[in-house]
Amino acid sequence: MNLKKAKWLEIVAVLSSLLYTVLFSYGYILCWLFALISASSFLLLCYQKKIYAELALQVFYLSMAVYGYFNWGEGFVSKDPLPLSSHGLIILASAILIFLLGIGLKRLTDAKLPFLDSFTTISSISATLLMVNFYPENWLYFIVINAVSIYLYIKRDLALGALLFALYTALSLNGYLVWTGWW
Repeated sequence: MNLKKAKWLEIVAVLSSLLYTVLFSYGYILCWLFALISASSFLLLCYQKKIYAELALQVFYLSMAVYGYFNWGEGFVSKDPLPLSSHGLIILASAILIFLLGIGLKRLTDAKLPFLDSFTTISSISATLLMVNFYPENWLYFIVINAVSIYLYIKRDLALGALLFALYTALSLNGYLVWTGWW
């Protein structure tokens, strides 16, 4: 894919991602269409840039867009927060999987940043499972994940992707405030 097409693909990925996040944070079901467009676009970009765990994450996001749409029900309703012990288990399981995936990527692929790639991927899976089941803490996970993703995308020369994750960090804060009634 030439540079001009790659930049257009990155623009589509960024704009659809922003629309998805804003629409989701305010409870609009149309968000799932933009989730499909975003994940498809980023899947192609990650393949081109050899960000393999992130590529797998985009496949997961595609399936979660379909699940989220069908899980929507009669309307959007945020659930009560999970107990702290549940978050401890989520973080522990994620840390183990991050380590294992990082080792695998380092040994078996030409991934440029295997452990950082693994962190954003595994952590995003955990946060997304919370998100599509409407737990407000998902936004707190995403604040951390998005901040780390800024660095990952800058290192892979995806400036618009890095900008997207900077905006995601702010949108995640907004999402948490909206979902918890602070905003």
